Amino acid sequence: MKEHKIGRNDPCPCGSGKKYKKCCIHKKPRENSVIIKSTERLHGLNFDKEKMEFAAGINLKNELTKPDEIYSQTSYMGDKGKEKVISRIQDKVVPNDLGLMRYLSSNFDMIVGVDTNTWDFGSEKISVTGIVHCVVKSMPELNSFRAEFPWRGVILFRNCPSELHPEKFGWMTWIKRINHAPLNKSIRFALLTDRDLDNHPKYNNQKIPIFGEFYLPKNFTLIYGKGDLPNESLLNHLIVKCHKQADRTLNMIRETGYYQYGNIKK
Repeated sequence: MKEHKIGRNDPCPCGSGKKYKKCCIHKKPRENSVIIKSTERLHGLNFDKEKMEFAAGINLKNELTKPDEIYSQTSYMGDKGKEKVISRIQDKVVPNDLGLMRYLSSNFDMIVGVDTNTWDFGSEKISVTGIVHCVVKSMPELNSFRAEFPWRGVILFRNCPSELHPEKFGWMTWIKRINHAPLNKSIRFALLTDRDLDNHPKYNNQKIPIFGEFYLPKNFTLIYGKGDLPNESLLNHLIVKCHKQADRTLNMIRETGYYQYGNIKK
């Protein structure tokens, strides 16, 4: 079968609606991979297809053992030969976009995207965390999913202490607000961010606190999406929405001196 070559003026296969020459023609090849890290040599893995996870590995003594870390990611090689991670899911086997939508719809009741921008206003630093809620639903049609965005908002704060990154302050503030209601503690939340990727497994397993004595609640899971690639996947699209939400708020403050939400001025 002859391979179809995409013409420069053809619609871009990413679905943006732009011509290929105006969109992804120079896009670096993407790699979808599943990474398994283990201090023991393994010669077999027990894969649970329904749960999308490797439940255990088999070591050289033919004993079942749990790998130290498993994650799925999409990445590409940057101009300087450094790997650039676009998205990452801990502890699951997510091979493609269809797998991602299945994972999000079956594992979470709500995906909460967060992204924090900080601007200087004279002697003060004003930070805004943009927040977008997303629900992914499985549709009756085979391999069909729908993403809904029921709510969006912002958190404003100023002069975050140097020992606490504003993004983490945004996480903690929103987690405390949303988990304050007892009923919400039974809801499965994915907290989507483009920050602190290497520590995600430690936060998710409550091995280290996010800050001080604040640990990620067990009904939350951190997942990663890079924030400058809106057409890559739903994860990246959500982070871009959050970034724009924060920027719009900071621009309003710069232009008017305050932020107004309905009848409330801040």
